[in-house]
Amino acid sequence: MRKTSRRNTAIKKKIARSISRSVPKSSAGHKGQTSLKELRSKVNSGKVKPKRIKTSKTSKVPIHKIKRSISAKSRKSSTKHIKKTQFKTLKTPPVSPLRTASVKQYESAVKLLYAQEFEKAKTAFEKIIQEYSDEREVLERAKIHLKLCELKIGKKLPTPRTVEDHYNLAVALMNNGKYEESIEHLKKALRHSPDCEYVLYALAATNCLTGNLDGALNNLKAAISLKPENRFLAQHDSDFEPLMQDSRFISIVYPERMSTPPR
Repeated sequence: MRKTSRRNTAIKKKIARSISRSVPKSSAGHKGQTSLKELRSKVNSGKVKPKRIKTSKTSKVPIHKIKRSISAKSRKSSTKHIKKTQFKTLKTPPVSPLRTASVKQYESAVKLLYAQEFEKAKTAFEKIIQEYSDEREVLERAKIHLKLCELKIGKKLPTPRTVEDHYNLAVALMNNGKYEESIEHLKKALRHSPDCEYVLYALAATNCLTGNLDGALNNLKAAISLKPENRFLAQHDSDFEPLMQDSRFISIVYPERMSTPPR
């Protein structure tokens, strides 16, 4: 009898275990609810012992602590990345006012050099060398250009021999404002050819620019008598502007006005 009772109890336990395993976890449905009630009653009576659920070590740690540790690790990794990739920003030094002034004067001196005004460019470069001795870069360039100006000034011009040579040189000197030297070369050209009309016209214009109005009128009259087309040139030439209202100039350049009787 004892053996049969033991067998029965063992069979009942196996049945209870199989029932507990087959019961779904969710409490939805009518059958699921009744099976749970039966299991609860059996557990309370001591017939079925509930299984213990094994928990891992990580499950014991609260969620908010896990989040904090993750955020701290991410911050450390991000700061490390920033330190590696971060570079120092170079601070550009402020430009001194002396440097800007020296650069401006240097540029103006170079413009004079390109315009072939070598004397003015020479004085400008000499002034830069005296005033801005601390600016090495500007100083070195100014010295180089100063030597170039000195070479251009010291270069001897070819001695004019023909009328054309004297005339071309005189026109170049007149354009640079060197009127006295221009007049000398025009007079030398007239010595070779006294009846050269374009030399007389150029001499008349140069005399007018220097204020020698009588000489300008005489030379212009001679140039027009040799070539009447010079009259039309003089009518539109700004070099004769000081004589535009002079009656003598009008009689030479506009003879038709003098011939018509006044109304």
